[in-house]
Amino acid sequence: MKIQPVAKNVPSPIPTAAEAAANPALIGPARAGRTRRGLGALVGAGLLGSLLAPIAGCSEREAAAPTAEPATAPAVPDPADAEAAARAEAAREAVATVVAPILQKALDEEGRGAFGCVAVDAPVVFTENDALDLIEQEFAKAGIKLRRDYEVSGFIRTIPDKENPDRENPKHQWLYAEKQVERSWTFDLATEDDSLAVEFLSLRDESQESFKKDVGLSVESFDLPNLAQRLRADFATRTNGTPITIGLFFDPVVYSTVWDKERHEHVPRPGSAFAALSDEEREAIRYDWGRKHELLYPDAREMLREQVQYFLDWARKEGKIPSDAPEPSADAPGGAAL
Repeated sequence: MKIQPVAKNVPSPIPTAAEAAANPALIGPARAGRTRRGLGALVGAGLLGSLLAPIAGCSEREAAAPTAEPATAPAVPDPADAEAAARAEAAREAVATVVAPILQKALDEEGRGAFGCVAVDAPVVFTENDALDLIEQEFAKAGIKLRRDYEVSGFIRTIPDKENPDRENPKHQWLYAEKQVERSWTFDLATEDDSLAVEFLSLRDESQESFKKDVGLSVESFDLPNLAQRLRADFATRTNGTPITIGLFFDPVVYSTVWDKERHEHVPRPGSAFAALSDEEREAIRYDWGRKHELLYPDAREMLREQVQYFLDWARKEGKIPSDAPEPSADAPGGAAL
């Protein structure tokens, strides 16, 4: 390819600055095709200005900028405030379920024993219906009517882990390990508005809830106070649902004799009709379970009644039942619904 000379000089269609100044009509509105380039020029100018501005205005901004405040150390939380917040949270969570305390005397002295070859002194125990009848009567005397069977869900129960024998405690091979599950509980009694539920723990309940294995021993012990305390902890785990107050009672399991720690021997139960007998009379009915049951059953009823009255006194003070509810009386014919 050879370089050729320009054959014809074609003038540029773009007017010069002098021509544009002399004739402004030569400069018309910008075409659409130039819009993007024009915007690009403006954007480019803006970016250039933003890059140059810190250099150009540095001294002015430094003069106008306020003096920085010295850094302050973060505030140390007050342990008392944290403790108060924890108590408030615990109170908020526990509002759904309130489990009443149990008569301490009953926890210390009642509801324990054994059956088998060494248990020659058969105790007096309640049937489920007899115990519930007594509890209903005591509540009725205080003006509170109860109904049978009320199921409540949302409890985190601690139960024997009978499906996993590998988790057994090697030091106590007759015990099952523990596991926690979410379960419901059908209470024996409840008020008609479901604000209060009652559970009576019998020897059958202790057998079902026991952590002991079925090892075929000739002696089987029971501890109803321990079961009651364990269920109190389980029932307190319910934090959602309709608010409810729970009362726990257990069979006192009355024996004709008690262990005297000072004399290191069994002695007739103090204050019982059995203790009022002579040594000869007691020996004559030593193996007469029916006669001993007749003598000791009133004691068993009184001991269970003390548990119920303790709960009613607590519930009245805590506002769980009306403060003007009548005190339990022996001759009250019945009660109205709470």
